[in-house]
Amino acid sequence: MSEPLRIAILGGGKMAVQHARAIRTLPQALLVAVADPFLSQAQLAERFGTDVAFYKSAQELLDDCRPNVVHIVTPPHTHFELACQCLENGASVYVEKPFALHASEAARILELAEAKGLHACAAHQVLFQRAGQEYQKHLPVIGAIMHVESYFSFKPVRRRADGGAPLTAVDQLIDILPHPVYLMLSALGSDDSPELTALDVAPEGEVRAIIRSGDAFATLIVTLRARPIESYLRVAGVNGSVEADFVLGSVVKSYGPGASGPALVVKPFSQSMQLFWGSFAGLMRRLFRRQKSYPGLSELLASFYASVQGKGPPPISSQTIMQTVRICEQISERLIEADRRAEAAALRALENSTHGPPIDPGRGIILVTGGSGFLGKAVVRALRSAGWHVRVVVRRLPSARQRLAGVEYLEGDLSAGLPQHAFDGVSVVAHLAAETAGDQAAHERNTVQATRKLLESMRHAGVKRLINISSVAVLRPGKTAIREDAPVDRGNLSRGPYVWAKAEAEALAIEHAQETGSEVRTVRLGPLVDFDEFTPPGRLGREVARLFVAMGSPSNALSVCDVHTAAAVIRWYASDFERTPACVNLVEAPPPSRGELVKRLREARPDLRVMWMPFPVLKAISLLALLMQKVLRRGRKPLDLYAAFSPEQYDTRVAQEVIAAAREFEKNGPAVKAPETSKELAHSAD
Repeated sequence: MSEPLRIAILGGGKMAVQHARAIRTLPQALLVAVADPFLSQAQLAERFGTDVAFYKSAQELLDDCRPNVVHIVTPPHTHFELACQCLENGASVYVEKPFALHASEAARILELAEAKGLHACAAHQVLFQRAGQEYQKHLPVIGAIMHVESYFSFKPVRRRADGGAPLTAVDQLIDILPHPVYLMLSALGSDDSPELTALDVAPEGEVRAIIRSGDAFATLIVTLRARPIESYLRVAGVNGSVEADFVLGSVVKSYGPGASGPALVVKPFSQSMQLFWGSFAGLMRRLFRRQKSYPGLSELLASFYASVQGKGPPPISSQTIMQTVRICEQISERLIEADRRAEAAALRALENSTHGPPIDPGRGIILVTGGSGFLGKAVVRALRSAGWHVRVVVRRLPSARQRLAGVEYLEGDLSAGLPQHAFDGVSVVAHLAAETAGDQAAHERNTVQATRKLLESMRHAGVKRLINISSVAVLRPGKTAIREDAPVDRGNLSRGPYVWAKAEAEALAIEHAQETGSEVRTVRLGPLVDFDEFTPPGRLGREVARLFVAMGSPSNALSVCDVHTAAAVIRWYASDFERTPACVNLVEAPPPSRGELVKRLREARPDLRVMWMPFPVLKAISLLALLMQKVLRRGRKPLDLYAAFSPEQYDTRVAQEVIAAAREFEKNGPAVKAPETSKELAHSAD
């Protein structure tokens, strides 16, 4: 038996972890090293294990480890240079999508691989999923291909896996395009060179294209906004059709012309049965095969490694790679141009728009972190409407289409520290920025470290006023209604990295105030919702197809905070700082009932049916589930369903007075005095 191939990975993000899992399933491969310039040794060890060598640079890895194959799992713009670097150093390459951004780059990689006697493979793993393999078996039966439809709708992500700046819609479209394109090409075949004959794009997240290959036409649709999430390929020939669903893992075929009466009657039943059994089988495979990485990835890697060892042909031909890159490049160029035109038009609109009420120079400037997020946009809009000069710190400058007129935007990474000129003229800081996803390292960097760096910069700049946005989740649960002076559950990672990081950040802000004599106001938000465009908070229930399973009963109260309420309160805190309480647990007062929230949901989603699950029933199910998890998942922390849906109760006296004061300020300006209950309770929380 030959020695296993020595495999290395460039990149340490989530996709790289999937690659590592797939590699470890293959006996002919041995993962030896990972390189990432941004992650620490501890972070890499947590993600990839301690049996792997870690490096900061690709060249250092190549020199030390001499791998046979390198997986390039880095941002798209780095693929070309890294692939050439690996090939020059004697390693074959597996390049994540997109293989290259330009056809000339793809050609150079493939030419270099051939010249060096090495191999280059593109990440066309969806073809190696069961549905991708199964549908191709039916192509000879349906005859000459006349039409292909490749459709892909997906949920956009907020930011890169490495915690970098948020990705634009165009970035994400360019990144995902290869999947539906190579699936389409697999059906069209590679005998004829496909030609892009029509193309319509929208930089907000849409691609619609028509491709011709010989006598066959294909439509390609990729969308960030259409729902539901789907990925399918439908192929119609002269003797029937076949459809592969890559989400459900099913394949539905329909042979023959289907023109007769009996055929028309039988067809929907036949297709329904195929879809049902195909989806059921796909679910069973997911449950019992315990897929360790993305479907199709291990299968593609096994075939690629065999070709590297001289035991088979390349799984993806150079011709297919080139055709995929060429079509993707044409679409990408149009997307980038459409984005440029839309941006120019939006800039002109911003320049010509009214900038809201006059700015009051006596207030100074309010610096807002996290001002481009869900809460941040509402807060910035509210502050600007009150005559504030608003300076928003963002990781990457938003497009003109996403900016608010009359607002100053400053690019900066809080976790790395802001330049001192960011604080020129600043009188108040509203700190909204925080990590909401990712592992502990991401929360440490983007919540804790970001807060620490911000406080240091405020100290150096002499800025003394901070509105720190925290969360009610940081408070220790109690048997009675939770007040502002309840203890903060600091240092408790068992409640998840988000709560741990927010508790740490809140404590840092209070310690900063004590050390520097600064004034800090803490606004702990309840679960945020938007009553105008309502989506249900997690504790309300779960949507299953067209059924919403609501937990509890309609009369049960559920503490939430409307984003517009939060924005109004933060505006009041900024404008009437001296009279505001030091701390508030900001929830709607009184809290809405679950029935009222479900009514809002039904208004936004009239298609949903609602089923109520009373808490006693949920508790019984939860106890049974806990017992089963302890038996089947020994050594792993069980999920408590009841705890996930049963909310804490909050004393809303301070919140009620704060909300009333914020609304009074909106109507009449600053209040004469601070709310009495707010002062009484909030000072005890300092």
